[in-house]
Amino acid sequence: MKTPLSSLVQLLEAEHYSSCMILSQPPIYSLYGESLQRELQQLLPTFYHLVPCGESLKNIESATACWQAMHQQGLDRRSLVVAIGGGALTDLAGFVAACYMRGIDVVYIPTTLMGMVDAAIGGKTGVNLPSGKNLVGVFRKPKQVIIRSDYLKTLPKREFCSGLAEVIKYGVIWDPTFFTYLEENMDVLLERNETVLRYVVERSYQIKNEIVEQDVQENGLRAILNWGHTFAHALETLTDYQQYTHGEAVSIGMCCAARVSAHLGYVDQNFVERQHKLCQRAGLQKELPSDVSIERLVECMKRDKKAVAQHISLVIANGMGQVELVVNVDPNMILEALTS
Repeated sequence: MKTPLSSLVQLLEAEHYSSCMILSQPPIYSLYGESLQRELQQLLPTFYHLVPCGESLKNIESATACWQAMHQQGLDRRSLVVAIGGGALTDLAGFVAACYMRGIDVVYIPTTLMGMVDAAIGGKTGVNLPSGKNLVGVFRKPKQVIIRSDYLKTLPKREFCSGLAEVIKYGVIWDPTFFTYLEENMDVLLERNETVLRYVVERSYQIKNEIVEQDVQENGLRAILNWGHTFAHALETLTDYQQYTHGEAVSIGMCCAARVSAHLGYVDQNFVERQHKLCQRAGLQKELPSDVSIERLVECMKRDKKAVAQHISLVIANGMGQVELVVNVDPNMILEALTS
């Protein structure tokens, strides 16, 4: 994790890139991208391409538009992509860079809490298909991740709260002491106290990095990062990525996963209530919407990228800070847990 933009300048000077393409989104480019382009333009030819905001930008059409813009501007195999924006943007940009001319370097400058604590870490890239989320992608680590916590000052409240879902997840799956810290400091965190916010970003980054370094391509341990995500991805798919931010869907998904864990006898009701309460205090939803059929949700989960032969795999909790991947979970047990 790098902090100052000066580290990007140092990278450019060391690697001798031929040109640079900034990928961003309209409001982010106006706030931060234009000044970044002016600075980089002094060192090498620098261009920009803008994509829409939100999860809906993660599709093959957006990727194709990026590739065409890069080719039209003459980017070659010694060029660099710099992605400045939210988590969906860095997911897309990483995929675009990994595929262009069979792979060029990429630098992430996340501007959302979700991007800083999750999306920009670990090398997962990808786009969505109409039938499901992140079904097309590759593993490829960025050359750098530059974290500027001051960018969070301008982040809308909804987006800030959305990122807190992933922060809470790290306490549940890895560090119960961190979960307790969040319980004790959530009100101050929501006020964006600089000291608390910096610690939360750094600790979240550390936890994800600890997990990823042990299992880069998700052959085992890394799967625990999907706590709540099988439910979340199905919910996002069924609502066409329009109704919920990713973090809002993750919060609902984590609460579903807790209920299933309790129904299967892995955790007690106190575990469920602690997570529910913290999500609620973070300004996040915890219940599935009434207009989404639980039966349709479970059917959609069978097509998740972690499913094998349409057998559902779920991350199940054994206690705070202890989770495991359980394969071939009975769909009827999930239905019972969510309807009881």
